[in-house]
Amino acid sequence: MATEDITVEHRANVPTAYFDTKNRVLCLPIWQDMTNEVYDMLVGHEVSHALHTPAEGWQDFVGTGKGSSIRHMFLNIVEDARIERLIKDKFPGIRRDFASAYKTLHTQDLFELNGRTIAVTDELIDRLNLHFKVGLFGLEQIPFHHTEQQYVTRMAETVTFEDVVALAKELYEKHIDELEDEEEESGQESGGSGESGDGDEDGNQGQSGEDQGESQDGSQSGSESADGDEDGDNAGSESGDADESGDDSGQSEDDDTDDGEGADSEAGESQESGDGESEMAYDDYENDINAAGSSQRAFEKGVENLNDSTGAEYNYHTLPELHLDQIIVDFPAIESMWTKINPDTINERNQELAIEWATELRTFLNESKGTINQMVQQFQMKQAADASHRTQINKTGVLDTLTMVNYRWSEDIFRKNETQPDGKNHGMILFVDWSGSMSGILKDTVKQLIILVEFCKKVGIPYEVFAFSSNRYHPTLEGLDRWSDEFEDAKKVIDIAPQYTRHDENTDVTPHKFQLYNFLSSRMTKKQYTIGLSNFWLTTNSVSRYGGHPHPRCLDLGCTPLNEAIVTALEIVPAFQRANGIQIVNTVFLTDGDGHSMGMQSYRRYNSSNADKDILRDKKTRKEYELPRSSRHAETDALLTLLKARTGCNTVGIRLHDSKTIRNLRYNHWGSDDEAFNAACKQFTKMNYTTADTAYDGYFIVKGDLKVEFDALESLQDGASLTQLKNAFMKGNTNRKTSRVIATQMVNIFAV
Repeated sequence: MATEDITVEHRANVPTAYFDTKNRVLCLPIWQDMTNEVYDMLVGHEVSHALHTPAEGWQDFVGTGKGSSIRHMFLNIVEDARIERLIKDKFPGIRRDFASAYKTLHTQDLFELNGRTIAVTDELIDRLNLHFKVGLFGLEQIPFHHTEQQYVTRMAETVTFEDVVALAKELYEKHIDELEDEEEESGQESGGSGESGDGDEDGNQGQSGEDQGESQDGSQSGSESADGDEDGDNAGSESGDADESGDDSGQSEDDDTDDGEGADSEAGESQESGDGESEMAYDDYENDINAAGSSQRAFEKGVENLNDSTGAEYNYHTLPELHLDQIIVDFPAIESMWTKINPDTINERNQELAIEWATELRTFLNESKGTINQMVQQFQMKQAADASHRTQINKTGVLDTLTMVNYRWSEDIFRKNETQPDGKNHGMILFVDWSGSMSGILKDTVKQLIILVEFCKKVGIPYEVFAFSSNRYHPTLEGLDRWSDEFEDAKKVIDIAPQYTRHDENTDVTPHKFQLYNFLSSRMTKKQYTIGLSNFWLTTNSVSRYGGHPHPRCLDLGCTPLNEAIVTALEIVPAFQRANGIQIVNTVFLTDGDGHSMGMQSYRRYNSSNADKDILRDKKTRKEYELPRSSRHAETDALLTLLKARTGCNTVGIRLHDSKTIRNLRYNHWGSDDEAFNAACKQFTKMNYTTADTAYDGYFIVKGDLKVEFDALESLQDGASLTQLKNAFMKGNTNRKTSRVIATQMVNIFAV
């Protein structure tokens, strides 16, 4: 409705809806027992303020200090009529909401009109207010003297905010003049003394300073004091102090709205709000229904009573702007780390391990060639099938000379043109968990990733492989002994350096310190890829349970900054897409557990209905995502949803589960759905993986220590029978497929 990027917030501790015209923030209370029409009306009202009420221009008239609140009220009533008319003109469908809402509020007597007859002697500003809030909809007949019709017309035809200010100023000055006239008449009737008279023909009595606040019926108070007059011409008052009662019109119209003092004020001293403007109090008008502004105060008080002060408090969170140049460690830097390894730390045993692992890698790559070729063939077949499905046959409108002879019995005599809309090209960004819990399954996982990378290279799919870790990289620390004093001193200096700040300090979301290590990339040359793959394999073996070789300490396994990695993807994915000219980016997060919270969510297994709500707000798309406190991974889910909404990428989650069953994951994904859970267990046992419904586009729970198998007959002994050969081949063929779960599933995604 606002047609701009305003910020909307719900707050349980605000009395009414308001719009901050400077910061462009629309704040809404937590309302209870409110119809949709009333909600839409109040929101539409504030949105219209956002669209049409300027942040500047009203201060000159309203001013500050004494009398500012009453002037602000005059201006607000006139402006309300204009902005409500404008929002109804802009969105005609909301007219019904306004009519229905004011009918509901009038029925609830929010304007306190029950048992009251509105007369032309009532304050003009209140009759105008009631006319444009209830009179327009036929809910009340609001009388006006023929001399006052001009104000009704002008208020209905205000176009600019300057028109509003001019009219509000004129109405306010008219109100002040009338007060002065009433005070003069009251002073003359009382003989100018401070004593109470015997009463006039209208039933009003002049009151002395000793009897202030004791008007008899409150319906039309005598204005014996001019304390409300900002000019200070107090004809019937003994002093210029504020009246504590707030009952007489002079006081309630000016002092009490200005001061914010109630009837029980002790000193009558003005209470200033934080912005220098006096607060307006409703209680001052409870005993004087004719005081100027009483209709607006009654309405504001009534709407305030609709608030649910016991409702949930909304906690809003915004993501920081991460400095990717400090977070991503590119493959040349990783290569440089390995070249800086001190040769003196590499003993004979280390050299033997390095040779053994290099031989293992070459063997693995040779054995996987056949499998990769099969994957490529399968991928090409799926692509061909998809292309065939997209093929369209269109008539060209040109006669086919070979089929023209059949024109007597066939209309199919035109040449045809076969068209094939372009398919969508894909890319892959893979984020790998580089945490300590991955130690036992890291090598098997990396093998599957290498198969997938080799496949991407063969079919020309762009890719990036990042490992996310809590261990940080500092170039100046490379080559230093991790346990030396020199290392510790250098680290202290770097940790406090401003250039290593990981996030914007103006946000409440605080990512843990982390790093992304870009081990492999389609940007690599052939030589760089060979070196990078060798370093990736050497690093994997060195930091896992097979370790024992000296390696850069920053590449050690650490914690699991999964949520931080998702936040980086918000910038990495668009940049990757632009750099490679691709349409679809498949973003894969491969981990063996959940990430750590960045402070956006407080998990409670059993969430009560009125518990505080956590809201993640995306500053770029202006969308909001609620984080249910009953969900352990609500923060991750919200970030994934935000990632997909902002970048349009496909999100794939691969949960490596180092167990024979998935029973300990039941609460996370299946809850009380026995049928779905039993089906998942059966699939996991048979296929070594299963799927679950999550915030990911595709979520796979994969057996973590799954070894990649190539030769189906490798385990057979010499002299095996024909039956043994047949069974081994059938079983091995199945094992080969189920052992390549990660690579196989990604091929299926790429082929679409």
